[in-house]
Amino acid sequence: MKLDNYLLVINEKNEVNNYKEDICVYGIGKIIQLIYEDLKNQKSREIIKLLESLGIKYQTLYSWKTEQNPIALSKLNTLLLLWKKECKKTKEESDRIWERVYFENKGYSQNSQRKILLPRELNEKMGYLIWFFQGDGHLKKERRFLQENSLYFYEGNLEMITELNKLIEEIFATKGNVYEGKNKRGHWYVLRICSKPIYFFFREILGLQSGRKTRNVGVPKIIKKSELSVQFAFIRGFFDAEGTIGENNKGPWLEMGQASKDFPCEILIWIQKKLKENGINLSIPKRTKNQEFFRIRTAKRESIKRFFEIISSNHPNKIKKFNNIIKR
Repeated sequence: MKLDNYLLVINEKNEVNNYKEDICVYGIGKIIQLIYEDLKNQKSREIIKLLESLGIKYQTLYSWKTEQNPIALSKLNTLLLLWKKECKKTKEESDRIWERVYFENKGYSQNSQRKILLPRELNEKMGYLIWFFQGDGHLKKERRFLQENSLYFYEGNLEMITELNKLIEEIFATKGNVYEGKNKRGHWYVLRICSKPIYFFFREILGLQSGRKTRNVGVPKIIKKSELSVQFAFIRGFFDAEGTIGENNKGPWLEMGQASKDFPCEILIWIQKKLKENGINLSIPKRTKNQEFFRIRTAKRESIKRFFEIISSNHPNKIKKFNNIIKR
């Protein structure tokens, strides 16, 4: 599913108090040159003063034209508004420039820091990552007095968190840092990606909830209107983050669950219905005894086999368990 041009959304939502907080875009020197030439033709004697009145020095503009430095989205917006006014351009012409920037740019950063890429479409990789974030991740904007703008993912398996980091690199052309966490109940691994453009992409474009999510996990609107293959990838991410599979003397079983006090979370209801529509029968969400927790479940080998064929898994341990059950 192609994503609509989100540059103006990011620019609007990004509250900038100083230049260090700007989100910048790379590789649009030809577009900046076009805007400059139009302005120069209309206001050749006044162009320097016009630019300086907007806080743009000619040397800075030159560095944007030659792509020595990226241009902040806020500055690009200011420059385009000036171009539209002084060169009597229409909204359609301005929109076409934004479309060119969206499709021709070569990456983003915060204040010329580490350059990353942002997706222009919602594919299976993004579908998988969105659920893993919904289940075991959160956004964090501030850390004490600093603007952090980070994503966090949590996982008990080091191999899985490593694979997740590879997926991050494939999608965004950057890697996160992996840390180990410990307490009396055990240990886990944390993947942290510190990037303001990625933070805003998750929060404003994907519409994902900021902060920790407890007993309130839903299906993002962007997933509900995506292709079936993306929805399957989303369910696969859910299973890898929140599902279990095993076998005992009574036979195999597969289940997925979420903490909830009185009623099952929307996501469990949606997944159970989506699986049923595609020939995978899991029970309706049921509350576990003496716990504020709901789960959907199957103990049928054929249902587990079909789940693996259609939904599958990226989790190393769960893939091994699937293979053991299916081979029997």
